[in-house]
Amino acid sequence: MTSACVPLRQRWKGYSLIELLVGLTLGLLVSALAMSALHMAQAAYRTAVDLVLLEERGQRALAIVTHLVHHAGWLPDAAPDPADAPPALSGRDDCGQPGIAAVPSCARSGVNGSDALLVRFSGSGRELQPTVPDRTMVDCSGYALAAQSVGDAAGAAPATAYAGANLLYVAIGADGEPQLLCRYASRRGGQVQAGSWTSGALVRGVEAMQLRYGIDTSGDGKPDTFLRAEELNRRGTSAWRGVLAVQVALVLRGERPLPQAAGGQRLVLFPPTPDVQGGDTVFQPPAGPGVMRRVFSASVRLRNAVPCAAAVC
Repeated sequence: MTSACVPLRQRWKGYSLIELLVGLTLGLLVSALAMSALHMAQAAYRTAVDLVLLEERGQRALAIVTHLVHHAGWLPDAAPDPADAPPALSGRDDCGQPGIAAVPSCARSGVNGSDALLVRFSGSGRELQPTVPDRTMVDCSGYALAAQSVGDAAGAAPATAYAGANLLYVAIGADGEPQLLCRYASRRGGQVQAGSWTSGALVRGVEAMQLRYGIDTSGDGKPDTFLRAEELNRRGTSAWRGVLAVQVALVLRGERPLPQAAGGQRLVLFPPTPDVQGGDTVFQPPAGPGVMRRVFSASVRLRNAVPCAAAVC
């Protein structure tokens, strides 16, 4: 019996070097495309998360400011006329490291020209226990104010002064991130320490805060002219008692750098007027890595009547 002889080239079949190189190249291309798609999906997800966080922080910051403005000037029904007390609401333009006074003092220029806003209001106690807060009046620290509380930093007696004072401003945190801060009365054992103040961060990423104040110039009790803080201050401290509404504009920035560079496109804060220029109406992003930015704005009517002799102030 004889066995068939099979040629070697027929018994061993495989790929040539050229075929191996082509296959390797195609595999690398598929892997690169898959990695690129994964990277794009991750970038889109992070951008979406940053956008959601930006929206959440912006709405929270705007709610804090509008909440305090709504509180401004509130007094219990049994409270005396606050004519001798400081104005319930006052502010300063381009104000950094502010201090609490009848009108806030400023130790330096504000972050990106940001303004400062000081709000005074009283507390609300239980019907049978006025000294126990009913939690309807809460300051920026989350502390509920009772109807009867210690006077403000000026040393005024509780009978003639508002119970609480909150000062909103923008500052740079220790990590270099801009943030909205609030200065409020220090407390020890639940008791307000007269003349002592504490600052706390409220919302990260607040890059600028601009404010305008509405007054009535036509005598119909409605705000028809909006002025900057310095325009009101030139009229005297008493001019703040005529503020009926506040326009608020906040610039919020995201935390994730974007591929494009920052700068270029300006953000409109308020409708431009001939006598208001620069950072009071627009925000120019500083040079640096690009980040997502948004403007959050609102017009807030003061709920509490301005104390005056006439029915319409």
